[in-house]
Amino acid sequence: MEVFGSRWKNHWQRIAADWKSRVSDDDVVLIAGDTSWAMHLKDAQEDLDQIRALPGRKIMIRGNHDYWWESAGKLNRMDAENKIQYLYGSTAVLGDKEIAICGTHGWVCPGDIHYQEDRDAKPYRRELLRVERTLQEAEALQCQHTILLLHYPPVCDLTKPSGFTDLLEKYHVPLCVFGHLHGMQPGTMFPRRYNGTLLQLVSADYRDCKLLEIKFDGQEALR
Repeated sequence: MEVFGSRWKNHWQRIAADWKSRVSDDDVVLIAGDTSWAMHLKDAQEDLDQIRALPGRKIMIRGNHDYWWESAGKLNRMDAENKIQYLYGSTAVLGDKEIAICGTHGWVCPGDIHYQEDRDAKPYRRELLRVERTLQEAEALQCQHTILLLHYPPVCDLTKPSGFTDLLEKYHVPLCVFGHLHGMQPGTMFPRRYNGTLLQLVSADYRDCKLLEIKFDGQEALR
C-alpha cells in the first residue's frame, strides 16, 4: 500500500495496534470493504485470519477491490465460529434489537464523474434495491438504531443527492458508514449531516489508521 503514499506506511500494524488498544470481545467492528488484494478466496485467508485474531465481533461488506469475495452465504458458512459476519444486501442485529447493521456494496451514482450509463446503470439500480430491502428489514425488526454500511459513498461527487440519500431520508437512517474514497485530507469533507443522516468516511488513510467509535444519543448518531 505504500505505493499510494506515506500515509499508508505500516498501515496494518497501526490499525491492529489501535484496534487492540480500544476494542474488547464485547465490541463490534464494522469493516467497509477493500480488505485484501487477493484475487481468490484461498489467497485471502492470511489477511482474514489476521482480522479474525483481533478482539471483537467483525461485520464486513465487500469493496470493489475484494475480488476474492465469492458470496456472503459461502463466506458465512466457511466462518463457522462467526469470527467474521459477511453482509451483502443483508442485515445483522446487535444486542436485543439495539442496532440493525444494514450492509451492502453500494455503487457509483448517476451524475458522478466516474459514472458510465452503459456500465453502471444496472448495478446502481440493483444496489438501490438491496439497500431498500435491508432498511425495510431493519424497520420491521423495530431496532432502536439503524446503521447503513456501504463501500461506496451514498452521495454523488461528495455533496450531491442520489438514490441512496433518498433512501436514507425515507427510512430516517441516523448513520451511514462507508469507505472507498482515498487521498483526501482527514476531516475535510466528513463527518457531516445530510438530510438528518450523519455520513462517516472510514477509509484507513482518511482515519489515519485509527478506528472510529460510534455512539448514539437517543436516535441521533454522535460520531
